Amino acid sequence: MGLLAAITLSNCATTRPNDFSRYNLSLKNTLSIFLLNNEKDYYFCIPIQYVGEYQIAKFEFNNGNILIDDYDILLKRNEINIAVYLNETADENGGSVEGFNLIYQEKNGKVSLSKMAEPLAKKNNPGYMMNHYYIFIEKHLTDNEMKNIINKYEKGKVYSKMSVWYDITVDNEEQNDTGILDDFELYDGLALDPALFPSNLDFFKVKYLRK
Repeated sequence: MGLLAAITLSNCATTRPNDFSRYNLSLKNTLSIFLLNNEKDYYFCIPIQYVGEYQIAKFEFNNGNILIDDYDILLKRNEINIAVYLNETADENGGSVEGFNLIYQEKNGKVSLSKMAEPLAKKNNPGYMMNHYYIFIEKHLTDNEMKNIINKYEKGKVYSKMSVWYDITVDNEEQNDTGILDDFELYDGLALDPALFPSNLDFFKVKYLRK
């Protein structure tokens, strides 16, 4: 099984981006999680990728957290968005942009689309055409959460951690309690130029970074 990487983007609470306009916070020393601003609110995005000849028939989020110094933001299923995209004709490097289709969508614990278990088309060139799954987990932030994050940054307490735990079924094999762990630092500014991202983040850039 070719796990590319845990790469890294709801709560519908209203936020006011202008309150935080003098900050341009991003996350340093990680490509597993991003802190983004869509001009309406701020949110964390955690993109997870799988590339291989197998089928992922189920992805079920269990729990997780984002720890900014000692400020713990719990990732609860009824407070996050999950979207799963599939490209059935990707190359093994996962650098595709075209060909992704939404096959699963969940908002605040409510599933609105579920097609992951449907049979996949037979490939004309097995071994060369891969299934590239992109799983996006979003945690939108309230005013209070953003204020607490900024308070930590202003005090110089920038060291942070994240964890995500989920159950996944790969070619009928259940892999429960699968986890992703990473650490990073808060940073005011552009932590890494997207032009320097590896090619397997191209679809992420199209979905979240291009206006």
